[in-house]
Amino acid sequence: MTHSFRKTSRGFTLLELLVALAVTSAVVALVFAGVGVIGRSEERNQRVIERSERMLVVSQWLGRKFDTLRLLSRRDENIFVNFFSGNAAGAIWVAPLPERGDAGGLYVFRMSPLRHADGRVDLSVEAVPYDGALMALDWGKALRETLLSDVRTLQWHYQDGLTGQWTQQWDSAKAQYPARIRVEIADARGDWPPLVFPLARAR
Repeated sequence: MTHSFRKTSRGFTLLELLVALAVTSAVVALVFAGVGVIGRSEERNQRVIERSERMLVVSQWLGRKFDTLRLLSRRDENIFVNFFSGNAAGAIWVAPLPERGDAGGLYVFRMSPLRHADGRVDLSVEAVPYDGALMALDWGKALRETLLSDVRTLQWHYQDGLTGQWTQQWDSAKAQYPARIRVEIADARGDWPPLVFPLARAR
């Protein structure tokens, strides 16, 4: 007897199709979630790198200027005082500015907070050419640069080399320069490590 067999084919049922779509959707969601996490991690890493670079730039710039600080005096009325003074907001001192090429030489630097109308505060540096002990400080003609934008905390401290004590006020009438300067800064992401600069020339 001859039997004839007919091949039958069966398609996906609706339930199987729904399960397949659900699995596919879950896989796609996981893939996109993973990509999102990687993207956010890269953004965080980039912000950390940029912040570290800002810290390094500020620290190196201040370090160079304090390393080359000049022990000079200026006339204040009828007496001569040190060409250095400081308070909690910033400091004034004399150092060379060779970066300006032919215009290089000694400059009087002033570091201070620059406050904007919208409440933002930047760390600003101003410089006027040093013109001897009798010079008049005309900050209206100063070179101005922003060393750091959007500062949330800015505190300067000065160490007395004789007593070892720290103070936030250093008068130019003092007989000596501070032994060390400590600058405390915070930005939108939090506190920086304290920046401490020994004034080797002041010893």
